[in-house]
Amino acid sequence: MALPWLNNVEQQLAQSYKAQRFHHAQLLCGPKGVGKFELSEQLANSLLCQNINTHMQNEGSKLAPCGQCKSCSLTLAGNHPDKRLTQVEGQSIGVDDIRAISDFMNHSAAQNGNKVAIIENCEKMTTAAANALLKTLEEPSNSRFLILTTSHTAQLPATILSRCAKTDIKVANPEAAKTWLADLNISDYVWLPLFYTQPLLIKQWQAQEQLQHIDTLYKFATEFKQSHNFSPLVNIINKQPELIRIFTLFLSEQLKQQLIMGLSFDAYQSAQQALNEFLQNSTEVLGLNLPLAVSRLAHALRNIK
Repeated sequence: MALPWLNNVEQQLAQSYKAQRFHHAQLLCGPKGVGKFELSEQLANSLLCQNINTHMQNEGSKLAPCGQCKSCSLTLAGNHPDKRLTQVEGQSIGVDDIRAISDFMNHSAAQNGNKVAIIENCEKMTTAAANALLKTLEEPSNSRFLILTTSHTAQLPATILSRCAKTDIKVANPEAAKTWLADLNISDYVWLPLFYTQPLLIKQWQAQEQLQHIDTLYKFATEFKQSHNFSPLVNIINKQPELIRIFTLFLSEQLKQQLIMGLSFDAYQSAQQALNEFLQNSTEVLGLNLPLAVSRLAHALRNIK
């Protein structure tokens, strides 16, 4: 999947590889929906490709697999023995997960080439896991590569950060993302520009048939002060709790517009504080009475002039 906003990053990584400066531990940092995981997969598949050097001479600016060799065939089949992916659905990446990666790295390569391990959302590592990974980072082996992704760089220990080559992934040109999204036949929702810097998030919502739900959240945000029946809003959030952040983002954008239109800064700050408290309670308080919390937020915003 070609992601045009990654072209510059891909060229920089290719240049470092050509110059033999490609670090054994690559850390891809950036918000959700910018293509960190897709890039990590491309890098891993390229490093495993048996024709990578010849292919790069022909391709020039990108680090990309040839797609023809035995190694690429194994990758396409999803069973390359020298590639390991660690993805954790739950809250943390444990020390056993990292020890398994270290064990994987220490064994000989089945295809007599590179071995690559990807750790997605590496900020989820426990302290013990991070310490275990540190040993692997401090004792790099030839032909062994670690590729880590994170949306929360500040949550990583400084010892991990200092031993990785950090690459920031972002959408520098929202117009490129807009054009790319237009090719996916996504309806032109009025709120889409808020997410042009996270285009893969929109693509994910399309795949999960969530776009209409998000549009409903936007409409609730625009009419929130006047609304009294919050049942449809509560139903959407109860079924998809992660969308609470999207709803609060929409409300925050409405407040910014009101500030531009003449809302006093003190009133704006009070409204934002009420919104932040709602978000914090909604994401941290177990068993929160969501209908009551929504009603209280609406009441607080109505009383702010």
